Amino acid sequence: MINRVIALLIRYQNIAFGSFPRLLSIFYWPTVQILFWGYFTNFFMSNSNLGVWSALNIILSAVVLWDVLFRGQLGLTMSFFEELWSRNLPNLFITPLKDYEIVVGLILISLIRTMIGMTPAILFANYFFNFHLFELGLYLVFLFFNLIIMGWSIGFIVSGLVLRYGHAFEELAWAIIFIILPFSCVYYPLSSLPSLIQSIAQILPTVHIFESMRMLLIDNKILYSDIFLIISLNFIYMFFSVLFFLKMIKVARIKGLLFNQGE
Repeated sequence: MINRVIALLIRYQNIAFGSFPRLLSIFYWPTVQILFWGYFTNFFMSNSNLGVWSALNIILSAVVLWDVLFRGQLGLTMSFFEELWSRNLPNLFITPLKDYEIVVGLILISLIRTMIGMTPAILFANYFFNFHLFELGLYLVFLFFNLIIMGWSIGFIVSGLVLRYGHAFEELAWAIIFIILPFSCVYYPLSSLPSLIQSIAQILPTVHIFESMRMLLIDNKILYSDIFLIISLNFIYMFFSVLFFLKMIKVARIKGLLFNQGE
């Protein structure tokens, strides 16, 4: 019996540690939790003058807007994964469907799923907590679309990796969002991070988006200087992520990987 249990343990060990994404999933969440809640606590301890209502308003705004990014990314990757799991990709590619049309289709279904999913959350926040996200005005539309575009960029990268390297990379569909969470300054300002990490974090559009959100909620000001930067960074991420996804489709066709996908 002991030998059989040991053999089973070795098998599970090979599965768990046999690929980088699975290995990453083992330790990333505790690390992310410590970093996130540490920075979060430091920010509110050093800004106790905000008041309960202001703090609640900032937190709920950040929760809702961060979920826009998460739902946008997950809506895109899950729609693509459904094609993989059902082994439907070869059927799609023998039709006159163009690769860029797949990109457009994934973007549109992600947008629809995100809007449907976020509507009840916003209504519940309004009813139970008297939280009015629409007080952000038209700037909310700007924040919404830039966050969902960032989500699409991540979604195309993850989908491309899964298409090229297999199901082991599916872990990234959930992991990558939470990996960048502590460095996106969702619930605390950029100044809360160590100086070295600040320099790295500024390449993320999410940092500037949430900095703008807090500035609008706390000081009722819009950081117009960040608008061009947010749009530019998102354009770069989106452009190269779509190129990467299209390249992975081409590689998968050449190597015959489309027929190896599925459950």
